[in-house]
Amino acid sequence: MKKILLVFMLLFMLSGCAPEEKSSPQKTAQQPVQRVDILALGDFMLHHPQLRAAEKNGGYDFKPIFRYLTPYIQEADIAMINLETTLTDGSKGYTTYPVFSSPKEAARDFKDVGFDIISTANNHSYDKVMDGVESTYHYLKEAGLDVMGTQIEDTPPLIKEVNGIKLGFICYTYGLNGFDNLLKNSDKPFAVSIFSEEKVENDIRYLKEKGVDAIICYIHWGEEYRKEPTDLQRAQARFLAERGVALILGSHPHVPQGVDNVVTKDGKTFVAYSMGNFVSNQRREYMNRRDVETGQMVRASIIKDDKGTRVESFEPLALYVDKYTAGGLHFEVIPVVYALTGEMPVERIDNIRGRLEEAEREHEKRIDPNLVIQMKKERNEHEEK
Repeated sequence: MKKILLVFMLLFMLSGCAPEEKSSPQKTAQQPVQRVDILALGDFMLHHPQLRAAEKNGGYDFKPIFRYLTPYIQEADIAMINLETTLTDGSKGYTTYPVFSSPKEAARDFKDVGFDIISTANNHSYDKVMDGVESTYHYLKEAGLDVMGTQIEDTPPLIKEVNGIKLGFICYTYGLNGFDNLLKNSDKPFAVSIFSEEKVENDIRYLKEKGVDAIICYIHWGEEYRKEPTDLQRAQARFLAERGVALILGSHPHVPQGVDNVVTKDGKTFVAYSMGNFVSNQRREYMNRRDVETGQMVRASIIKDDKGTRVESFEPLALYVDKYTAGGLHFEVIPVVYALTGEMPVERIDNIRGRLEEAEREHEKRIDPNLVIQMKKERNEHEEK
């Protein structure tokens, strides 16, 4: 009996000395990286020679302008451009500088080449007063495009969720070429988004309440034909940055300006002060300056992961407007570096190589390379790391 008790006691003691099995710590599943690729362009203007060039079968076709850019527009998740004219049905004819009204076919062609959002707040938004605002908005929406900057009802800023990232879009102009009071005293003073600190704060507050991950701002500002941003542009950029805007895309000066990174306590805001003309009939031959023929295409990526949402890449690229006559008048916008390297074969490269090289040199002088983060070529690079 004693032996049996001793055996049980030994077994009990040994069981107490046995090492405890340690449960392996649970690994927290990492949030997959989500990404939105963005392409932004400057002022789409239409002067009389451009209208003549676009005439086709009793209507208008503006798609040839985008011939060399369509692949880049279509591969972006969000492609945007500033429409600096109004769109009408042509029943009263079309007009250009200083009061613009243009063919409604532009809306169809924007959609066909791959644009998603059209910025419409600029100093020419009210050129045809409320009728022009309403017809422009109508034709863009009818084509299936989102619109920011003008509206026919008092609605909040645009929100789009793309690839799991919720983006808010705000859009402003400094003014309306003297029509400001006419808009203010109309029955729809909200029809064009005019910049004011109060309006910006209200718009951003709304977007944050809706839980957006990032805010993008298109803004028409600065001084025409000025190569450097004004002090007011810089101050307004900081104002927007301090309120949480991630990406600021500027237009109006008709020439490209530099870029900036505005650092705040909450992060970093990327600024393109002026993307310049996307397309126009402004030429060096009669304006005595080269930069009116050039613009910028901004390619950027916004990512969302365990660390939050941020701009991962920001790359301004030079554009050149090629105007030529060969069996008719033509306007084509050329992505300069892609043409020079052969990534985008350009039919007239030998005719315009000198001007492309000149445009690229000017672009390199203007853009601080330390402020540029090149876009990753592969969308899944994050997952491979």
